[in-house]
Amino acid sequence: MMIGLLLLLLPPVVYLASLSFSGKFEPLLRWLYRIVGAIIVFCGSATSYYFAAYTGDQGGIAAFFFQLFVIAAFTLFVAVLLAINWLMRKGKQKNSGA
Repeated sequence: MMIGLLLLLLPPVVYLASLSFSGKFEPLLRWLYRIVGAIIVFCGSATSYYFAAYTGDQGGIAAFFFQLFVIAAFTLFVAVLLAINWLMRKGKQKNSGA
């Protein structure tokens, strides 16, 4: 039960804790992170909670795997945004230095 609660609550906690660091993103990426990241994390966790609470034993298993998918999707989303942000900043430095 404790692992299930950690899986359910960890993505929203990480998202909320990382909001202050999102200020280092470019403005468009910051907006994208705040909106799409919130949708992934909160809607994904709410869906997992629904599966676990209202669909019985098989729903609990589905909730576990769905929450793992939410964590993986959020991690991939952040990694892609970090890579795009790095490329955008590198491009700006290259253009301003030339």
